[in-house]
Amino acid sequence: MNFRYISCALSLGVALSLAGPAARAATAPDSLLVLSITDMKGKIGPCGCHIPKGGLSRQASFTDSIRSEVRNVLRVDNGGFFPEIDANREFGPFIMDALRTMGVQAVGISDRDLRFGLGFLLANQRQTRLPIVCANLQEKPSGKPVFEPFRIVQVGRTKVGVFGLITDKSDLGPSRDSLQAADAIETAKRIVPQLRSRGATVVVLLSQLGKVETEDLVSVVDGVDVAIAGRRIPMIQQGRTLKNTVICYGGEEGQYMGVTAITLDGRGRKIGGHNGMTMLSPEVGEDEIHARPCEGVRGSVQRAAEVGKEGRFVNADRTLA
Repeated sequence: MNFRYISCALSLGVALSLAGPAARAATAPDSLLVLSITDMKGKIGPCGCHIPKGGLSRQASFTDSIRSEVRNVLRVDNGGFFPEIDANREFGPFIMDALRTMGVQAVGISDRDLRFGLGFLLANQRQTRLPIVCANLQEKPSGKPVFEPFRIVQVGRTKVGVFGLITDKSDLGPSRDSLQAADAIETAKRIVPQLRSRGATVVVLLSQLGKVETEDLVSVVDGVDVAIAGRRIPMIQQGRTLKNTVICYGGEEGQYMGVTAITLDGRGRKIGGHNGMTMLSPEVGEDEIHARPCEGVRGSVQRAAEVGKEGRFVNADRTLA
């Protein structure tokens, strides 16, 4: 398998240079490619940098291009997609809808995604049907999980178990009095065997624990094959393998796509892997289905702010419902 027919304005040379060795390794049938974004912070379009990077339309373009040529692709988002500015509140639901539209198969959450209240997040999850997972965010005092603890995703012939964790050191927003974050290590020790017992041969952690806590966790919890590390972590171009876990350090604002290639044995279990980061630069191209609504939602949010209208869901067709 090769990249000769990759679409969305990516030539063979550009595609290979963008995707790097991780994606090239994953063209084999006995492999799995994990594409990941973390901590978007409400950034729906490219940054205003010297080289404009990121944006939902480039995420979609890159994802579609890789999926057209790589057999086994898992696309995840590590959470932290809500904005940090109150006036941009509607960008969060808009991103949720965009992630569902581009076929993201599992989504984590961070404390940032709770900043407008749990009810706001849950209402928009119901509308978008976004597959959010978080194993240790619980209701008080019952201890009942707020979201699905994990998902089993069928990727080709491989069952991938994906679970999420949020740090217990964060502010859980306006709903803090009714929420609690259970100990991440103890939760992971309980969840990983459950995933294995349900047939998952690869386990992926969506971690909003920070760099040190993510590394500490995979050092003491067996069975995590891939960890997407988020929460105030700088982008690291090449990930690292700690014990038996490949860790992806994705940076912030959706400027880079994590590309993690896992080599599988005949039973679909990990026997090797590595990670690299791909800049979502102009060479990636724009997916018009996502580019046009991004421009529309900026104008809609601005108009809503001007007339004092807040709290409404922004749909991908640029209307306010």
